[in-house]
Amino acid sequence: MKRFRYILLLLLLCCIRLPALAQENDSVWITAESADTIKQGKEKQKPEMIVKVVENRIYVENIQREVTLEIYNIMGVKVYSRRIPPGNGEYPVNLSRGYYILKIGKTTKKVAIR
Repeated sequence: MKRFRYILLLLLLCCIRLPALAQENDSVWITAESADTIKQGKEKQKPEMIVKVVENRIYVENIQREVTLEIYNIMGVKVYSRRIPPGNGEYPVNLSRGYYILKIGKTTKKVAIR
């Protein structure tokens, strides 16, 4: 009989605490959902710039404003510089095989030309 009372007391305590936990989880879920919605709205306003390097060609997509394309060798010496207009573009570069640092506006990327 004593064991039955302990089990009943334990169930009662669980029933009292579980609705409070469920309410806490719901508020966190709503907050996360709101944050996702705001983030998606910002992404629609400003698409991400895409940079691809294929052999001796640089492909740039989704540029919002005019920026400068700069290429540095691994020693930090600037080997190429060019102004790029907004939009998409393909730019041929005459560079030897090796590793380079590509800087477009505030975006920096390490690339290998093979």
